[in-house]
Order: sequence, then structure tokens, then C-alpha cells
Amino acid sequence: MSRLFERRLLARTAITVALLALLAWRIDLSEAGRALRDANYVFILPAVVCFGLAKLLVSQRWRVMMSTFATLPLMPLFGILCVSNLANNVLPARLGDLIRVQVPAQRYGMSRARLAATVFATESLLDGIALGGLGLIGLALIDLQGFPTEVFWGILGLLAGCLVAVVPLSHVKLEGGWTGRSIVQRLPDRIQRALEEAVPAFLDGLAVFRHGRLGLQAIALSFGLWLLEVAMFVLLGLAFGIHLSMPAWMVTMVAANLITAVPVTPSNIGAYEVAITELLKALGVDAGAAAGFAIAAHVFNILWITAAGFVAMWSLGLGLDDVFSFRAKPAVALDESPEAAGAPG
Repeated sequence: MSRLFERRLLARTAITVALLALLAWRIDLSEAGRALRDANYVFILPAVVCFGLAKLLVSQRWRVMMSTFATLPLMPLFGILCVSNLANNVLPARLGDLIRVQVPAQRYGMSRARLAATVFATESLLDGIALGGLGLIGLALIDLQGFPTEVFWGILGLLAGCLVAVVPLSHVKLEGGWTGRSIVQRLPDRIQRALEEAVPAFLDGLAVFRHGRLGLQAIALSFGLWLLEVAMFVLLGLAFGIHLSMPAWMVTMVAANLITAVPVTPSNIGAYEVAITELLKALGVDAGAAAGFAIAAHVFNILWITAAGFVAMWSLGLGLDDVFSFRAKPAVALDESPEAAGAPG
């Protein structure tokens, strides 16, 4: 274990302890324990179904993003997503998302640049648009004193600007030898050769913004999957006797996902509980019930992702070599033509 890794682990653990101490200071632990003990956990099963369906829609959206250059089965993509989510609960800076690039590249012989575009550019933009939209709708319909609404407007404005830039960029077609006709020709030959292949492939990964029908499908799936997560939060709230309006639950869902998007601590333990508890208290929920809900929701999330991730690793037969090795392997036969994928011409 490197000293850098040890220092980062120590720092993240210290932050976790500090946040848990803050949570304990801000609430009555006996009330939180009572809320956890008295909760009606019968609502957990439908919440599990909603969360699983949301992840399935994420996988289907990913499949739509790739449909212009490859046709992949849905369930392996769902499994790869689950393994990636499991890794993100352990690794810092969402490094687990690299699994969604590495594993399909190894198994299906796909371009890593294309996959990286779908995972890190296209998906992030679609999620930002859907979460920003739902967050603003929720904030517009509730009265939440002191909440920085302008932050949501700023994020949504930034995402709109990115979308305006990405749509024309997705239409760019680079022909062979393009590096020799641009400023790139000043770079070393080795870098030029890498860019010659990687950049056009990355642009192909943005193709969902090139075709109106596919773009609308991807946006509809984005709103659908996040609304399923709203339903999950509603069900978990019912387990704790928390009855909020739908806009309030929308804001709660958006806040929870914004927290998990920036992992400050391992699995965001501490950060998640503090943020969700304070938000629910601002929405008028009793401190004990709010803390019990936040703890249960986070434990539920971690357990689901952990269980699904290990099952997916077993079903896919994944090993360390599949995830971390960049050596060439025999690829599964894959038709990468747009015609076979059913994409627009």
C-alpha cells in the first residue's frame, strides 16, 4: 500500500468520523434509534424494485447511446453497471466508472474512446439535465427557506451551454489523415497516431445527440430513471411515517444523488447522513425521524449496490484481469454497423 493511498484513506476516514460526530451532535440518537426500530420495513421490497428498475433504465439508456456503433445485450450491460457501482462505493473519485469502459472494451473489442464518451460525457450531460430540471421543478413548488436555488439555476445554465456545444460537436466527422491537416501535426508522431484513432471514436460516442429520435429516447429514459428513484424515496419515507409532497421528495432525491456524485468519504458515510438529515429537517421532518430515514436510506443503498455488484461479478465471471488489464484479448463477435443496430442512417 503506497504512502499516498494511506494518507488519502486516513484523511477520508477522519472526515467520516467528524461528519458522524456532527450528526450525533445535531440529533437525538435515542430518537433516531427509536425511528429505526419502529419503522415499517414492509415498504423496503417495493423500494428495492424501484431502485433495481432505475438501474435497469440506466443500462438501457447506455445501450441506446451505443446503438449507432454497436449492439450489446441489456443484461450484461446491467451487470457491468452494478460492478461499477460497487467499485465506486470503495474507490475514490468515482474511479469505478472506468470499469464501464474497460470491461466492454475487453469483452467485446470496442473502442475505449467511444465508451468513455458515452460514460463520461453523454451520460453525465443527460443526468445533469434531468436532475437539474427535477430539482428546479421541486424547488419552484415548495418553500424551502435558505436553500441556494441559484446554484441549481447556475448548474442548469452550465449544462445548457454544454448541450449547445455538444450537439454540433457530435456532427463532426473526421476523415483519415485529419491530424496532418490541423495544429495536431505539430505534436510528436506517437501522439498523432493515438489521436488519429481516439478522437473520431470519441465523437462517435456522442452520436446520441446527432439523431433526434435517439436523443429523445435517452432524455425520456433519464427522467424516467430518476423518477423511479423519487418513488423509492417516497416508499422509504412511508416506512418512517414521513409524508412529504412529491416536489419535496424530488428535491431530496436530487440532493442525495449530488452528494453521492462527489464521494468525500468511503461510500460517503457521514456526508450522506448529515446532508439528508438537515434537508429533511428543513422540510419540517422531526430530527429523529429524519436521521433514522437518512441512515436507513444510505444502508439500503449500500447493501443493494454491494449485493447486486457481487452477484453481477459472479454471473459475468469477472476477474481482476477483465477490469484492470489492457492487454488484447479475443473479443466476442460484435456487429458495430449502424444498420445492424437499428440506428438512423
